[in-house]
Amino acid sequence: MKPNILIFNKIFQTTLLFWMLLVSMAQAQATLQVATKKIERTIGAPAIRTLFVNAEKADIEMVTWTRADISIVMELSARHPDRATAAQDLSKMQYIADRNGKDYFLRNYIVLKDGEGKPVSNFKARYTIHLPASCSVDLKNTFGNIQLKGLTNNLNLKADFCTTNVSELSGKGIFDTAFGELSAIEVTGSFSFSTDRTNIKLDRIGGRVKLDALYGHIEIYPTAGLTSLGIRSKKAEITLFTKNWQQFDYTINSAYATMKLPNGFKWRRNTADFKEAFFSKNQLASVDINAEFGQVTIK
Repeated sequence: MKPNILIFNKIFQTTLLFWMLLVSMAQAQATLQVATKKIERTIGAPAIRTLFVNAEKADIEMVTWTRADISIVMELSARHPDRATAAQDLSKMQYIADRNGKDYFLRNYIVLKDGEGKPVSNFKARYTIHLPASCSVDLKNTFGNIQLKGLTNNLNLKADFCTTNVSELSGKGIFDTAFGELSAIEVTGSFSFSTDRTNIKLDRIGGRVKLDALYGHIEIYPTAGLTSLGIRSKKAEITLFTKNWQQFDYTINSAYATMKLPNGFKWRRNTADFKEAFFSKNQLASVDINAEFGQVTIK
């Protein structure tokens, strides 16, 4: 019996140490110290042509309103178990909130003085921006979240390792994303998307849309207001969901890709490796797809 008791004691001690370690880790996480810096600006928007945002590790919320000015709240934070370390590291995070002619620039970045060590805290930036719908926006972000709503002018967006949600957009836009998620709802106008390893959902889109996708899962839900959709993909899964697929003309080419199409398409070529399919009623709206590897599905 004694050997069994010894084994039991060892198991009990090991289990106890394991749970003590978990509790210790949880307590360490719960006692993170946060140092924060808040910057607020209000800018007369009629004189502002474009708002430029160059962010790192940021959560960005940009919403339009009926007022003529631009409201900006930028919150910078550093998290570390030691309060002094968090405060010291926060001093290394600098920002720009400045106007140059008709453009306004926002940026957060790290600055190290000569001989100064790299920060060890967990940095985070948060931008909350309200602006007129007609203001043009040029936005860059890495490792964060982006929410845009209601913009009607020019939009340039570059997002790496970000979750991006945009809605109620019109006008013109260029999206460049890598390693993330992109959701666009109620977007109409002239928009182009260049994506690398990004999962995309385009819901209720209209106007002219171009998509160049490398890897990723892409879902597209067009409206009757879609005039043209051009897709070039490589090793991506493309699915087009339509209420009535026959309201568009189609030209679909694929190399080493799987194609799943409704009955009614005609084939110029249909081999194991290369496929060319089309559907035409001389309609104003057209869908043009070129796929290499991956899959194309029309529903």
